Amino acid sequence: MSHKWLTAALLAASMAGTPRLAATQDALPLPGCEAPPKLERILHDKLGGPDFEKLSYNERNALTPLVATELMKQFPREIQPWQRLIGNARMQSALKPELLAKLQAALQERVKENPNDPLMLYLAATALRGKDTPESIALDNKAIALAPSFPWPYAYLTAIYSSGKAMDKNKERENLRKFWGLCPTSTDANMRWLLVKDMDLQAKVATAERAYLAKATDPSILKNYKFLWQLEFRLTSPADYPAERKKVAGDLVRLEKANPKPDANWVAFLIDGYKQSGTTQETITAMQDALLKAYPGSEEALSIVKSRWRDAHPKPADQNDVAGWKKWRAANRAAINQWLHEFPDAHNELVEEAFFATNGDESLSEVDGLAVMNAFVNDLTNSWGPQSFIYLYAGEFLLDHHWEPARALDLLKQAQDLYAKSDAVEGANDDRSQKDIDHTAKYHWSRDNEIDGALLLAATRAHQPDAVASIKAEVNGPAPKDQENISNYWQNRARLAVLENHKADGLAYYRMALDTRLEPPKMSEGILKDPLGDESRALWKELGGSESAWNAWCPGISKPAANADASRWEKPAQSLPDFSLTDLSGKTWKLADLHGKVTLINLWATWCGPCQAELPHLEKLYEQVKGRSDIQILTFDIDEDPGLVEPFLKKKGYTFPVLPAYSYTVNLLNGYAIPQNWLLNPKGVWLWTQVGYDGEDTWQKDMLAKMASIKSGE
Repeated sequence: MSHKWLTAALLAASMAGTPRLAATQDALPLPGCEAPPKLERILHDKLGGPDFEKLSYNERNALTPLVATELMKQFPREIQPWQRLIGNARMQSALKPELLAKLQAALQERVKENPNDPLMLYLAATALRGKDTPESIALDNKAIALAPSFPWPYAYLTAIYSSGKAMDKNKERENLRKFWGLCPTSTDANMRWLLVKDMDLQAKVATAERAYLAKATDPSILKNYKFLWQLEFRLTSPADYPAERKKVAGDLVRLEKANPKPDANWVAFLIDGYKQSGTTQETITAMQDALLKAYPGSEEALSIVKSRWRDAHPKPADQNDVAGWKKWRAANRAAINQWLHEFPDAHNELVEEAFFATNGDESLSEVDGLAVMNAFVNDLTNSWGPQSFIYLYAGEFLLDHHWEPARALDLLKQAQDLYAKSDAVEGANDDRSQKDIDHTAKYHWSRDNEIDGALLLAATRAHQPDAVASIKAEVNGPAPKDQENISNYWQNRARLAVLENHKADGLAYYRMALDTRLEPPKMSEGILKDPLGDESRALWKELGGSESAWNAWCPGISKPAANADASRWEKPAQSLPDFSLTDLSGKTWKLADLHGKVTLINLWATWCGPCQAELPHLEKLYEQVKGRSDIQILTFDIDEDPGLVEPFLKKKGYTFPVLPAYSYTVNLLNGYAIPQNWLLNPKGVWLWTQVGYDGEDTWQKDMLAKMASIKSGE
């Protein structure tokens, strides 16, 4: 489908279905809380079903405005077709910014023609967000003034006030309550997410949801029991979880009979419910076996197969176990290749896994490696469209293996171009707070430094120095203020000097990079990767230096900088508010209870892969210190499904205290990233935060050392 046709479709859609209005709005209906069932079915079948998911990125983008335009003619006063159209335009805004711009202009024109239509005011407001957010808020408020019972303008304002430049917690809560007051059983995913901000409101929604589902018979509606169970467990003290599990078991008795034609997704939904009901692992295993037999090629079956394989093939515990990691990687690659044949509907997911599974595989031939990489690039680009990360990872893959440097250079330049376009869209967003801007700038510097370094390496190997002329000024610019980026900065200066045949300068810069890196290279999954050390040593030898002279000239190559400790720990941007949270054993914890102790609080969830890698270390540390009076270890679990946590802990054998803290954490951080570790001093002051898990074998030792430094007042 041509680009001109798509643009025409957007404009036609923006004009569909709404006549010029008089001064009042009473004659025209407004959308309710949910789309009409017929519209929902069409949207699912044409823009959300399995056939739609199998289409290419370009095919989906071409079909969406076609379907949305047609649905606007059939349902001129519903918002869902418009939402699909606006969302589709936003998704393409980096590559085709004119689509969203023309849609914004068309909707603003409709507002001029129909200034008293709340629907047009609301739609224009949502389209304008980021371009002229103050005007979008004004339009939305006008829609509310004209139609106070129209729920969706409240949803928009809730989202506006939840983050960004206009963030306002009081206004967020006010609009959140107004929306849920009008739509107490809404299925809108974003409003359900924002509901976590208000515990009192969650209780009202749970009551309304249970009453609504008690009368429902449609299986697609009954799946909302999952959301109901989330709410009810969140609202229940862990001491009362047994009673809650009995309630879930009662719901399942009804649900077992509710769907005469179950599919794999329905069966997986029931299994999830039985886990929360507290049934035995033997029962869960039997139900999973039945799903595997009845729906052998489904994504739900793949999830079970992968989970069982991971349980049966744990990663080696020792990062230095070269043979063990080599064996595990070979088994992992073999399993993924087998799944590719058994689960064709999950092809893209498995192609991505197959690509990343090649990391560190020295036995990988160039023919096989390029085949895996080509599948990764071609399949994911076909499915997701041009994505910067696809080209970046592919380019770095070629560099790691020393294959096809010219192609690596081309891929990296594509990544650079796409990042620049998406950055331009992000930079034009007028709804970013200064905190957002600062965080983005820091991330962009680190990301661009990585891409620059890869481009320099590729250009050197491809003998194309002119290909990176555009980044020379950036590479030679001032050093960053952040300590964690200084070493990478000097490494890129060195790479540029080598590319320009100023090798003596390059050696000096490599020495600067070695002296300023915060940590020495370490074994990770049985592999020692040290490109900085390898590059600098190779240049030293090229210039005639001996091995003994190298060791004398650079004796600190394996030693961390004095301030290495700062590399992963950061000062929190806020203080820790008081809490009263009950753990799964029924004990209530308050911040005041932690006074007199150095406290480690670990944030995790059952579905988080890095968390699952970190938790065994946390359990060992807890067993080591649980009798001490000067140290306390707690964990904040942030699962949306608290009912799944206890079965997970029993299966793993973990004994550390677990406090369900989803609402507390989301409200504190306005979201979350996990795993995280927080450290509090004996006065209960939050001193340090650490995001992510680095796979270190010394995790327990390092954590104890950090806690000891806090105790001593360092």
